[in-house]
Amino acid sequence: MTGFQPEAWHWIVIGLALVAVEMVMPTNVLLWFGIAGVVTGLAVAVAEIGAAWQLVVFATLAFVSYFPVRWAARQLRASDETDDDTLNRRGRSAIGHHVTVIEAIQNGYGAVRVGDSRWRATCEQDVPEGAKVEVTGVDGTTLTVKRLPGAAGEEPC
Repeated sequence: MTGFQPEAWHWIVIGLALVAVEMVMPTNVLLWFGIAGVVTGLAVAVAEIGAAWQLVVFATLAFVSYFPVRWAARQLRASDETDDDTLNRRGRSAIGHHVTVIEAIQNGYGAVRVGDSRWRATCEQDVPEGAKVEVTGVDGTTLTVKRLPGAAGEEPC
């Protein structure tokens, strides 16, 4: 007996099986090996290739399809990340904005309006309702604000 000689349909079935498993698994690995298996099967169907060279073709295709694509995906994700860390952090996106006090800040705490939302606010000094303040920071759901100098005699927080 000379040994097992894989035929084209073996590689195609293995490749399609790997692609099918990839569809139900939450990974992104088997797809590339499945594609390599199908392409290896197509290459075996076109040319007479020995079993050892079939494995070389499969391994080469798997490597060429998997690693460069993973590297390119990582590069793409890294380039998509922006320096704007305020995305989905609404409080941080308010920093630097001028807002209106809607509940007087007394004993360090009150409330401000940011857009159409009410936010708890803290300031080192008391601030009357209706005063304009600038958001300088955020701690959880509490905004740190400082009073904007507007009227004579008013000191910022």
